[in-house]
Amino acid sequence: MKKSIVCALLLAAGTMAVHSQGLDGTKARDNWSVGVNGGVVTPLANSPFWGGMRANMGISVGKQLTPIIGFDLEGMWSINTSESKTVFDNSNLSLLGRVNLMNLFAGYKGYPRLFEIEGVAGFGWIHGYGKNRIEDAISSKAGFNLNFNVGAKKAWTIALKPAVLWKLKTHNKKNQFNVNYSAFQLNAGVIYHFSGSNGKSYFTYMKPYNQKEVDNLNSTIALIRTELGDTRNDLYASNAESENLK
Repeated sequence: MKKSIVCALLLAAGTMAVHSQGLDGTKARDNWSVGVNGGVVTPLANSPFWGGMRANMGISVGKQLTPIIGFDLEGMWSINTSESKTVFDNSNLSLLGRVNLMNLFAGYKGYPRLFEIEGVAGFGWIHGYGKNRIEDAISSKAGFNLNFNVGAKKAWTIALKPAVLWKLKTHNKKNQFNVNYSAFQLNAGVIYHFSGSNGKSYFTYMKPYNQKEVDNLNSTIALIRTELGDTRNDLYASNAESENLK
């Protein structure tokens, strides 16, 4: 699992420079988003899959670095997953990396596709609430985002988010990627993408110029300068002739 995640990130990073050439909308304030999530979570072991299913919800803040790579800071809260008397029984705060598989393998068109698939992986911290809270632990999450980019401006994304969450390490033991300490999440999310410096909610391509076009522009500028010089000389001659006539 660890090797697969690392290989995917290295592959994305290797193609990042190629895909980012000529892009507009790459400033620090560009390509930010905010989203809300809601769905269910259930243990993958030691509990009935459907009988152990409980509600969870959360929010996320995202930043798209390139058309391929992005990051999310995600907070999720679960309900009725323990015997605590609090509204929320536990929370999980995660930093997640996203790899757009469509742009990685099929290239970026200069605008989002109607449907896109992202691979998601990262780490976080699980915290329990209430008297009978779960033990705090390092967590890891991996899954997919099935994105539908809607609207004429592609400012909104509706996403289906299946994922697996592992409880990796507590203060006294390591669980690693053990199915006995894992849960399945199925969330739906709505994400809003803020407009950037290019006036769009996504990366756009700058207009490319080849050397022939540059040479033609330089020739036109040189011709205009020559014509301006000739006009200036004619004006000086006319002024001199006027003075002689006076």
